[in-house]
Amino acid sequence: MDTGPVIAAHRKPRGQGPARRDEILAAAKRLFLSDGFEHATIRKIAAAVGVSSATLYVYFADKDAILRAIAESTFERLLRMLEEGRSAQGSPLARFRAGLAAYIAFGRAHPDEYRLTFLAKMMTPSAPGRPCMPGKDIPAADRSFQILEQDVRALMDAGVFVPGESVLAAEAVWSCMHGVTALLLDQTEHLESDHQALADAVIDMVLRGLALAPADRANDAPPNQRAINTIP
Repeated sequence: MDTGPVIAAHRKPRGQGPARRDEILAAAKRLFLSDGFEHATIRKIAAAVGVSSATLYVYFADKDAILRAIAESTFERLLRMLEEGRSAQGSPLARFRAGLAAYIAFGRAHPDEYRLTFLAKMMTPSAPGRPCMPGKDIPAADRSFQILEQDVRALMDAGVFVPGESVLAAEAVWSCMHGVTALLLDQTEHLESDHQALADAVIDMVLRGLALAPADRANDAPPNQRAINTIP
């Protein structure tokens, strides 16, 4: 049950259907970030939109459903960006590098959405026995990772990256991209480096770690002989 004081909001005619839904998402996003997920009640969200709680429940069953909708929208935008990058000109490695840079840039350009989608488990204690997992089972999220894994596997098959388990390598790549993005969003006070230079350095290290040295490609070296000094 929602408790605590709520600032009264005038009931006024606003959007209907998709427009009203967007108003609810925008208000919830602001309150999730300012008050925290636990304290941003349905009643407060409804008041911020200027509707009753009963009206809000027509659109969303609960707060978890609202958070999930934010995550779905974020992943859909990210997926469109990744798919557009795949069709760009350049070598497969150049497109892969550009995709990693675009991921970081996406998070920095949409900090609120990124936080609520990728950092929500740290920000949002949910009901007991029901952990908050806004990104679980979202098709656009699954497809986004699939693109990353497929591109890693293609570069392995082409002899650009060291052969190995493509899912493991893709998860390692995403761990690095997510880590630097999270730092650039919320830990900049601890960073001395130029932010773009740091992002570029992380990408360079990832590619060096995956790269198969030209000599190794020529000699068909075993997969465990990694090249860390040269990016093809």
